Amino acid sequence: MKRILIVDDSELMCEVIKGALRGLEEDNIVFVASNPLIAIRKARLFNIDLALIDYEMPYMNGISLISYLKEINPLTKIVMVSAYTEPGAQITLEALAKGAIDYILKPSDKKEFEGFKKDLLEKVRWIFTEKEFSCKKSTREKTEPKISSYFECLKAGIPNYLVDKLRESKVIAIGISTGGPPVLEKIFTNLKKDFSIPILVVQHMPPAFTKALAERLCKLSQRQVKEAEDGERVENGVIYIAKGGVHLAVEKILGKYYIRLLENVEKVNSHKPSCDILFSSVAEWYGKNATGIIMTGMGCDGANGLLEMKNQGALTIAQSKESCAVFGMPRVAIEKGAAEAVLSVEEIIKLLNEV
Repeated sequence: MKRILIVDDSELMCEVIKGALRGLEEDNIVFVASNPLIAIRKARLFNIDLALIDYEMPYMNGISLISYLKEINPLTKIVMVSAYTEPGAQITLEALAKGAIDYILKPSDKKEFEGFKKDLLEKVRWIFTEKEFSCKKSTREKTEPKISSYFECLKAGIPNYLVDKLRESKVIAIGISTGGPPVLEKIFTNLKKDFSIPILVVQHMPPAFTKALAERLCKLSQRQVKEAEDGERVENGVIYIAKGGVHLAVEKILGKYYIRLLENVEKVNSHKPSCDILFSSVAEWYGKNATGIIMTGMGCDGANGLLEMKNQGALTIAQSKESCAVFGMPRVAIEKGAAEAVLSVEEIIKLLNEV
């Protein structure tokens, strides 16, 4: 049994959220707080497992509330209920940096209530169980992945073999989802100044959010980070963020690599952009001269594409379970045999800085 706290000054939204939570398989205790002060009091009285919080509320905004809830109980998982706007995107990214594990877009009208409840229910299930819900057709084994201790520990430093393969890379492709923005911030702000391999990133987010993410990462890392544009050349030292609602791919023309945005392609693994599309494209055009990294996220997106990269001779890496907010995507990739190495975020940064 879990204790869930809903913090929203809208009675209607509270009822919609409670309606979604009734779909959970086990009985849970659901608390409601109409403002942050009540939320803080209830968090002190009860051991809250999950808090679903709005941003604009009386007395205190949602960002400030995150700090109080984390101080009371660092293990409380927090999901922001975010507005589908550019200011809403900026607020959401700040919430994720402060400790929120995920966000969900607030419905703009009653027609979107059912879709909102379905999405929220899936997220909550993932947070509580980390079981597969969106990828039920996966044929992967249900046992824990067997990972070589050679790659698990790395106590003697990064193996030369990995460094040599990375140095052959002309591009790095990253697929990431739930819990991703803080991880990307950590990686890009800790890369050495002269790091020059171009990086292509698929972060599962809607359009306004990916633009805000690129701008935030650019400001924090002092690097050239931008939302990818169709037809632009892939340049050294540039980090390209996939645009929300559009698949990101690459193409080689006369020895040069170019960005391709695929608007008319359907969702893959329920995502657009999809990590599988990026990885598959990189496998086709870069072959062995690439590195693929699959990181924290729900679901199975990216596993098949990463396996394609590995089969072409590229270096493939999965983020370790201990360093993931949600181990879903890396787990599936590992169990498919798509990951050549399994590394923590710190180890990934160290490897990148060896180039």
